[in-house]
Amino acid sequence: MASIRKRGSSYLIVVSMGYDYNGKRINPRQKTVHPPEELTPKQVEKWLNEQAVLFERECRHTPQPVQQLTLAKYIDLWLTDIAPGKLAKSTIRRDRQDIERILPALGHYKLTELRPEHFRNFYAELRKVISPDTKKPLSEYTIEGVHATLCSILSDAVEGGFLSHNPAWRTYRYAGRKCEKKIADEETAQKIIAALEGESIKYETYFKLIIATGMRRGECCGLKWCDIDWEQRSIHICRNAVKVTDEEIFVKEPKTHAGNRYVYFSAEMESLLREYRQECAYITEIYDQRQLTTDDFLFRRQGAQLPMTPTTFTYRFKLILKKNGLPQELNVHSLRHTADRNVLCRYGQVLGRDRFNVYRCSDLAVKALIRQSDVSGQVLLQINDIHQIAGLSGNIHTILRYGNGRYSQQC
Repeated sequence: MASIRKRGSSYLIVVSMGYDYNGKRINPRQKTVHPPEELTPKQVEKWLNEQAVLFERECRHTPQPVQQLTLAKYIDLWLTDIAPGKLAKSTIRRDRQDIERILPALGHYKLTELRPEHFRNFYAELRKVISPDTKKPLSEYTIEGVHATLCSILSDAVEGGFLSHNPAWRTYRYAGRKCEKKIADEETAQKIIAALEGESIKYETYFKLIIATGMRRGECCGLKWCDIDWEQRSIHICRNAVKVTDEEIFVKEPKTHAGNRYVYFSAEMESLLREYRQECAYITEIYDQRQLTTDDFLFRRQGAQLPMTPTTFTYRFKLILKKNGLPQELNVHSLRHTADRNVLCRYGQVLGRDRFNVYRCSDLAVKALIRQSDVSGQVLLQINDIHQIAGLSGNIHTILRYGNGRYSQQC
């Protein structure tokens, strides 16, 4: 509440501003006002109260300039107190790499002095930086990531009352043409599958699972035998294995809420999984001197109750591509999009969006394919088609919902 003090013919309005992030008291805001001379004493009192309310409202909605709080100091505060409660460890690790580029150029600026031109000039200078790894200028994708990190940090500064708005908003514009994501077409996918049959059954199973279901690398590493329903030929994806540099691998919930889902696999995939399970049971009995349990990970470190690291499969996949003369620009994550694209293209569903989410994309495919049923209600989809698309969309109930229950007995 603002206080009002009389000073001769004028009045001083004082608003307390509390404490800063270091616990030090912030200097109060003050304003001297002169009431109109024609007002009566009661009118003067009412006028002063109105001015006090307006001034306090102005002070509360205006961030206080903390003279010593530079961007570098706020980032230290953000990394210590804010980011750990909001972001995953792997995300913080990636943000730290961007922060190493941000601090030399912008760290000395006070938060309240940051202007859009500072960021535009910063991005222009970043485009001139040569990467020590590739010996080429930084990619536009890297610069876009730095901008995203800056926006995230400054948005938290706005939320904390240090800024009234985010000065980094709308300061970045993609330079040049965006590169199209490299996704294997059906012919290349068949070559990859053929190449996998020459690998060990562990790698064959891992990569074929991703091609068949569209799951992420970490989700596949986080699978346990108890997640497989052999009768329904389904897999419950409910974990994600994450490896952060200098830390042990850990398992957490899937990346998004929609990531907790069921996917479905074919009879051929079931045969491969059963064969792989026999292999795992043999290795566990020989090397670990115990029986394989349903709580074991499908892709487990030998002698430990920990999943294998996703990057192990990333490295192996590159070796497979190189050995078989396949496109080197492909990666394990591209197999996830290959699974979705091949199903859509097979049925002529052209949904050309670069950034379509795999679940959303498949969901639209389900709707479109359901509508292909004729007026008499005859189903134009085979049961294998339904399971394949449902596996991509993440839930067989999508089929039931959009199909008005017509497939419930078949599924």
